[in-house]
Amino acid sequence: MRKEAAPSSVPSAAAGTTTLGKLFICFETKTLVTTLLALTLVMFLWNLPPYYQNLLSTTRPCSVPITSVSVSASAASVTASLISTNVSMPYKANPVAKKYNTATRPKPKDPNKRVFESYGNAAALFVQMGAYRGGPTTFAVVGLASKPIHVYGKPWFKCEWISNNGSSYRAKAYKMLPDWGYGRVYTVVVVNCTFPFNPNQDNNGGKLMVNAYYGESQRKYEKFMALEESPGSYNESKFNPPYQYEYLYCGSSLYGNLSADRIREWMAYHAWFFGPSSHFVFHDAGGVSPEVMAVLGPWVKAGRVTVQDIRDQAEYDGYYYNQFLVVNDCLHRYRYAANWTFFFDVDEYIYLPHGNTLESVLNEFSGYTQFTIQQNPMSSMLCLNGSSQEYSRQWGFEKLLFRESRTKIRRDRKYAIQAKNAFATGVHMSENIVGKSLHKTETKIHYYHYHNTITQHQELCREYLPSTAVKQVTWFNKLPYVYDDNMKKLANTIKQFELETIGKQPQPEPH
Repeated sequence: MRKEAAPSSVPSAAAGTTTLGKLFICFETKTLVTTLLALTLVMFLWNLPPYYQNLLSTTRPCSVPITSVSVSASAASVTASLISTNVSMPYKANPVAKKYNTATRPKPKDPNKRVFESYGNAAALFVQMGAYRGGPTTFAVVGLASKPIHVYGKPWFKCEWISNNGSSYRAKAYKMLPDWGYGRVYTVVVVNCTFPFNPNQDNNGGKLMVNAYYGESQRKYEKFMALEESPGSYNESKFNPPYQYEYLYCGSSLYGNLSADRIREWMAYHAWFFGPSSHFVFHDAGGVSPEVMAVLGPWVKAGRVTVQDIRDQAEYDGYYYNQFLVVNDCLHRYRYAANWTFFFDVDEYIYLPHGNTLESVLNEFSGYTQFTIQQNPMSSMLCLNGSSQEYSRQWGFEKLLFRESRTKIRRDRKYAIQAKNAFATGVHMSENIVGKSLHKTETKIHYYHYHNTITQHQELCREYLPSTAVKQVTWFNKLPYVYDDNMKKLANTIKQFELETIGKQPQPEPH
């Protein structure tokens, strides 16, 4: 049963005042609630991911007016201001990231008309590693590109020099793919830009711009600055001899769990072999551990070694830690740094037989742009069973003395090149050169290859042969081996050279 309220005993004036107070309190409460709701909405929008911008811009406003809550003018203006600010400002949490295809295309009215929506990119059109002058009129831009685009499409490049004096010149670009098809998701691309004259002849400086086109059409391309020269930095004398070094070593990507002992031995030997007018460039793709760096450190300090950190290459899936990319970058970065540039690995030792000297051999080869060097494969585990030998204290090339001796088979080669005559290069040789190549060099120069030793941290000697193996052929794992102590004869000389050059080094721990 519904009960009626008791009649009030308060005069009418007081009743009016009470009603007004209640209304005032109600109004204040609603304003507070409205303000809190507005601020909550602002914070919610503020913390939404960047796609809220699209939601705001593409969602149609509701056609039914909101009557249950009345937002105050001040709160509404603050909300509108913040929303407007966030919509107009790009999301910058990751400045490297780029968004593609954010705008959704309208659906066709015909249900049989299919639409193919694309999201993201599988591989970049071009990933630049370096750009260098190749002489007074030429430049080389070294990088990676999507392999499917270059295999199945027809991408191309165009170069433009924009001078600081306001003038600009364009040049046709010539691209080279020097990795012999070994690339994976990415392939190596060297872009050569050759102008009819030196575009920076007034030495005012400028920028080399490159257009990278996705296909035959000129409508879709990416434009980027490949190189910049500051005013007064151009020096033509650097492109002419005498060069800074006689010999330069360009090393491939160093990766894996490398043995510091093997790197130490390799470095000491080749610093001696190439002499004081030489320099070594290593590329760290994750293999230069603190122990390896401790071995290379004294040579870096002595000015004989440069170690470049290329670990970021792991983001781009290429052949063997992008070693084709690395050797091409090294070729062009140091194109005019030395008379001869050598390409081989840190488990390979260059050797000169029959009393040859490096100077005499290279003088004989000077009429060639490049020459290849044949491999002599060495066992990674066979040693002599000598009770007087303390193998744990010996260097690798001092105790691994058995060479695999098959004949009439094709063996791997490495090479040396006069870099000023090369436009691109590979791991085993270059096919983009001006001049001749020489391949029959076995009697003048070759190299010993100690495969599977560079990541071996335990004792290398794991199989022992009797002393009679010195004078006969030994068959091991169905392969013939013969005794070859040419490298062992140099061990004491190399150790003394290391001591005199960089001082006493820690001895390897016995295994």
